[in-house]
Amino acid sequence: MAEKNATTAEIAELQAEVERLTKALEEARTAIAEDTGAEVHGAREAAEEIGERFQEGLSDLQKQIGENPVPSALIAFGIGFLLGRVFTR
Repeated sequence: MAEKNATTAEIAELQAEVERLTKALEEARTAIAEDTGAEVHGAREAAEEIGERFQEGLSDLQKQIGENPVPSALIAFGIGFLLGRVFTR
């Protein structure tokens, strides 16, 4: 009978340990999910900022081309010519 009580006590201890580990695992999962969410949010904001800067730069370039079409065309021709020379060799 004493052996049965010892086994029951051991089982109860193991069940309590499993419950503690399960709770710790859930807390760790929650913490990781929160950290990952913050990182994703930060990366999204950085990507949006880069996109906005790119759009502003493109807008400025279009404005410059509109204000100076002949020099812009000559510059584009020169760049194209140089790239053609580089890639044909």
